[in-house]
Formats: sequence, structure tokens, C-alpha cells
Amino acid sequence: MKDSRNPNNWSNREIEEDSAGYVVAQRAYREDQASAAAQRQAEQDQERFTKAFTQAGGSKADAASAYRAKRNEQAALAAAHADEAARLAQRGATWSKV
Repeated sequence: MKDSRNPNNWSNREIEEDSAGYVVAQRAYREDQASAAAQRQAEQDQERFTKAFTQAGGSKADAASAYRAKRNEQAALAAAHADEAARLAQRGATWSKV
């Protein structure tokens, strides 16, 4: 039985009949696997943070808030760096035309 997101379930006949669909299924499967791995990693990161936070005297409930704040701070910093890089690239492109 053909599965549009798992190429491991395709028979040889199905692959022969729809090789393009098989390639799409392979790509979708890799994306699903990467997404699941990223989700597991995020959960493990939060568990480690919570453990360290509570061992340092914080509460488990506050650990979730502190973790979100930490992640938001990291995201803001990454966005600021990306914005600055884009600004400098635009500035360089503008100056090269002058």
C-alpha cells in the first residue's frame, strides 16, 4: 500500500509505476524525521534546563517561564544579527552602485 509520506511502505511495483511520487515520499519522510528529531531535541533541552533550574532552587512552574524567556531572548538576538547582516549587505550593494 502506497504511503505518500513513508517510502519504506512502497512495493517495487508502486515505485516503478510512480517513481516521481516515490521521490516526493522520500523527501517528505526525511522532513518528518528531521522535524521529529528537532522536537525531541527541544524537549530534551527543556528537560535539562528544568532540571538545572530546579536544582538551583527554582520551581518547576517557574522553569517553564524562564525557559521560554531564554528562548525568546536567543531568538531576538538571532533576529538582530540577521537584520544587521542584511542591513550591511544592502548598504554594500548600494555603495557599490555609487
